[in-house]
Amino acid sequence: MPDSRPSANIWGNIITCGEIALGVYEIVGDRKKGIMMSKTDAEKILPEAVAARGVPEGENLCFADELSTSLVGEELVRQGLVTDPDFIDKQKAAKQMEDIEYDTGFETFNEIEFELER
Repeated sequence: MPDSRPSANIWGNIITCGEIALGVYEIVGDRKKGIMMSKTDAEKILPEAVAARGVPEGENLCFADELSTSLVGEELVRQGLVTDPDFIDKQKAAKQMEDIEYDTGFETFNEIEFELER
């Protein structure tokens, strides 16, 4: 039977590894952090373009860059597959940060109409 444990080749020394959905793991290593799941599950669950971003490691796909990790996380939460409430909260918080329009309270210089006193 193939070994489905996270490989130190990608993650480095694994600091934490938690199951966020059935057979889906959130991994934090000293080199990288991200999500790992079996190739078979990824092909069934994820859109093709998202699954293609995974790095093959044995029978698994590893999503270790920020964009692919975010895409996989969003898709898993959207489908209701995530069982870890902390992961769901992190995804919601990240989504809120993306949706915020940065309002500094200052108008841009081009929008200000004023006259200089002489």
